[in-house]
Amino acid sequence: MAIKNLLVTYSGSASSDAALDFALFMRNKYDAHLTGLLAHNFAPINPNVSSWIPEELRESIKKARVKASKAIENQFKERIANNPAADKIHWISKRGESDTTVAKYARLYDLTIIGRYDAVHGEGQVELHPDMIAMISGRPVLLIPREFDMASFTEHAVLAWDGKRASSRALADAMQILETKSLVTIVTVDDGDAGLVLPGIDAGTALQRHGIKTEQVVLKRGDKSVGKRILKFLEQMQPQPGLLVMGAYEHSKFRQSIVGGVTSSVLKKAKVPIIISH
Repeated sequence: MAIKNLLVTYSGSASSDAALDFALFMRNKYDAHLTGLLAHNFAPINPNVSSWIPEELRESIKKARVKASKAIENQFKERIANNPAADKIHWISKRGESDTTVAKYARLYDLTIIGRYDAVHGEGQVELHPDMIAMISGRPVLLIPREFDMASFTEHAVLAWDGKRASSRALADAMQILETKSLVTIVTVDDGDAGLVLPGIDAGTALQRHGIKTEQVVLKRGDKSVGKRILKFLEQMQPQPGLLVMGAYEHSKFRQSIVGGVTSSVLKKAKVPIIISH
């Protein structure tokens, strides 16, 4: 199935602007539909106190919320105004809990694109969590660093591979995108627990049968965590790859939240876009 249905979260922030720039690039590359989603967290007025609030004030609050949402929609439309396929670009504004709202929509899209450290518009500016959205939705999420420069983008991807369920899911979810890359580097950190060798086939062979040019790199873990070893490898690559594909949370999210983990460290610090799947 080709990439034809993209979702990008948009709140008017610098992070969501970076995500939208990348989403527009993908829309043009794959001739896909692109939908901007404003997931706003404006809670309704509590009915227990509503009767104590003057009608004029309730109306003012409602109008202010509508105005704020409309301003963000207008900002989105301004940024996509010069795109030649305006009929394939859509807009949705939806109130609700941040990660859950985005995840519900993500289930109907090929890929959801989110800016790192982006926030849901509304009270408290609740931050979106791409890892949780991937887990709740069961769909892949593409995370864009706020500082990512599209001018530096290359068609070279890196696949973080350990032979386990999460990386296998990420590989399958990203296959349509990987098929368009000039090179995919398969990197494995040998920590003694990776599924490195299977008789008759490996990750490189699987990708090559899709017509993808590959190279394979096995890194010794040494005294660094797996996440830090992957980050160091990415930093040393010149030019920098345009994409990292990885599985999210092979172990439980609760355990990783307590002790850290590969997913958390890479999502927080990587300087390249990342596709994650769970």
